[in-house]
Amino acid sequence: MKRIKTIPRGVICAGGAVLALLLALAFRGDPATAVRQTSANPRPTPTAEPSAAEPGPLKPAGQPAEEADAEKLANDKPPAAIKPLPLRKGDTIGIVAPASSMDDSLVRRAVENISRRGYEVKLSSGYLQRRGYLASDDKTRAAELNAFFLDKSVKAILCLRGGYGSPRILDRLDYDAIRQNPKIFIGYSDITALLNGIHTKTGLVSFHGPMAKEFSIGKGLTPYTEKYFWPAFTPQSKLFTDWGGAGPKGRSHLKTLAGGKAEGVLVGGNLSVLTCTIGTPYEARSRDCILFLEDVSETPFRIDRMLNQLRLSGMLARYKGVLLGSFTGCLPLRGRGIGLLDVFDHYFGKLGVPVLAGYAAGHQPDQATLPIGSRVRLDATAKKISLIDTPVANLPKE
Repeated sequence: MKRIKTIPRGVICAGGAVLALLLALAFRGDPATAVRQTSANPRPTPTAEPSAAEPGPLKPAGQPAEEADAEKLANDKPPAAIKPLPLRKGDTIGIVAPASSMDDSLVRRAVENISRRGYEVKLSSGYLQRRGYLASDDKTRAAELNAFFLDKSVKAILCLRGGYGSPRILDRLDYDAIRQNPKIFIGYSDITALLNGIHTKTGLVSFHGPMAKEFSIGKGLTPYTEKYFWPAFTPQSKLFTDWGGAGPKGRSHLKTLAGGKAEGVLVGGNLSVLTCTIGTPYEARSRDCILFLEDVSETPFRIDRMLNQLRLSGMLARYKGVLLGSFTGCLPLRGRGIGLLDVFDHYFGKLGVPVLAGYAAGHQPDQATLPIGSRVRLDATAKKISLIDTPVANLPKE
């Protein structure tokens, strides 16, 4: 049996010392100096960190603090309301695509259905330049919308459809031109960004309602939708005192989540789009306002997340009342953990303001057009919405 030779421990220690000196020489220079430093300061004394300054509000990247503060102040104190002129038979309705596009055959059918109701139609061409989910590039979509506001022949602007793209052109619109050329502007879903952004920046009353897409189905709008569409663009209507009425399914379908009455400026629309503008110069107003919300095909946890963002921003607590429209396909309602109605109970049950759910507005065939930026009265106990301020101006006397 062969005997295994072992290396003496002293040799190992000596070798380790030499290796340590070589490493010290390579990384710190003179090994002697390194030894002296180690002996003098066996454990480095941590230096005291400077005291942290009090955190301030976050500012948009690349934007001076003074400008961000000025914009926030402007949102808290919005410009005076501007009403568009009413729409009359024979007037021209312009159709523009600020978001996604649509098949040309459907666009032509929408034009026919609107024309049959006694209106002229002016169709933009941008939707033919489709770029994926966008009707055309941002510059083109914004330019066409700006052009329709400047076009004296166009009395109302009807968006082609939603989809996505409106938030991308908010900073490309000519708000001075819009303010100086107020006119009826209609859309919903992704158009929520424009409805509220335009009102916040200019004071113009806009309209959350059906688009050309709805006019392209069959012969156009459903009887209920039509009943609460055209009168929205008139200075007087007996329907204003109970706008939307009992709804297409009867008043029992409306649910009072918190009773009471409130008056304020109506703002809001699609929850998903609304929350993506929080903290920007185009966010929806919150002070002295009634909040309207709707959405489609969102699971309860996503609705929860977006409502929580509204809560954390401080906006939710400032609203004087809440009107909940259709939340189509946002299932489940109850059971299987936390459903949509459980989410509503959590955020609205103890908010301390009137809350009415089930209103016919949003992603559904039957929907009432709502004036964004106009004063309304919400009676959650009686399940009624009243337009206390006419959404459009009176025609000037000839």
